[in-house]
Amino acid sequence: MESMKATELKNLVESGSYKPDPSRVASAMLRRRGVRELLTGAYAGATDRSRVPVSLRHHVA
Repeated sequence: MESMKATELKNLVESGSYKPDPSRVASAMLRRRGVRELLTGAYAGATDRSRVPVSLRHHVA
C-alpha cells in the first residue's frame, strides 16, 4: 500500500474517517529505536544509564 500525503491523512483523522490498521501501526512503532528499547526494558532515562545493556550502549570514538 502506498503512503498517503500528510494533508490527506490529516483530513481523514479530523473527519473521523481514518481507521488505522493495528498491524501497520505496530510495525511503524517498532521501527523506532526508542519504542523498541522501551518495550524490551532496555530504555534508561538520562539519570539511569546503568540499566542499558552493554550491547545497546552507543560507543563514542
